[in-house]
Amino acid sequence: MDRDGTLNIDSPNYVKSLDEFELIPGAVDSIKIMNDLGYKVIIQTNQSAISRGLISNYELTKIHDFLKSEVSKKGGQIDDIYFCPHHPNENCECRKPKIGNLEKAIIKYNLDPELCFFIGDSKKDIETGCNCGCHTILVLSGCHNYSTIEINMWSEKPEYVVKNIKEATKLLLSIGEKNK
Repeated sequence: MDRDGTLNIDSPNYVKSLDEFELIPGAVDSIKIMNDLGYKVIIQTNQSAISRGLISNYELTKIHDFLKSEVSKKGGQIDDIYFCPHHPNENCECRKPKIGNLEKAIIKYNLDPELCFFIGDSKKDIETGCNCGCHTILVLSGCHNYSTIEINMWSEKPEYVVKNIKEATKLLLSIGEKNK
C-alpha cells in the first residue's frame, strides 16, 4: 500500500518531519485487521522530498519507526517499507508507478500479485498496482479530490473506490467472507 494520503494525512508540501506526520484515524487498527486476515502489509512510498533536500534519510527513518511502533502497540505488524528517494526526473525503477520496489517485495516474500491488493490514494498508486498485476483499491483520503468522472477517464481504473483505509479494510473483510 501507499503511505501518504492512505495511512497518514498527506501534504502538498511533503511530510518532512515526525512532527508533521499524522495518522489517519483507523489506519493502525486497519493494519492489524489486515494482519489478522493473513495479508502481508508492505508499504511503497515515493519520497522525492529526500532528493529535493527537504527531509533526510534519518528523519524518514524516524517517521517509519514511529509508524511501525504505533502499529505494534495495537498488536499489528508492518512487514516492510520500501521508498523511492529519487526526484521524478531521475526516471528510476523504484518510483511509482514503476514497480522496482514491488518486484523486490514479491521475491522477498514469495507473493503472487494476483492475490495481492495495492491500496493508495492516487492515480499513480492505481497504475502501480495494475502494472504489478495486483487488485487495486483507491482511497479518497488524500489531497487529490478525484471526481467519479475523472476516475472513469483513467486508462488504469481502480477495481474498488472507498472513502479511506478503514473502508478498504471492511472491503477486504467482505472479500474474505465471500472466499470462505
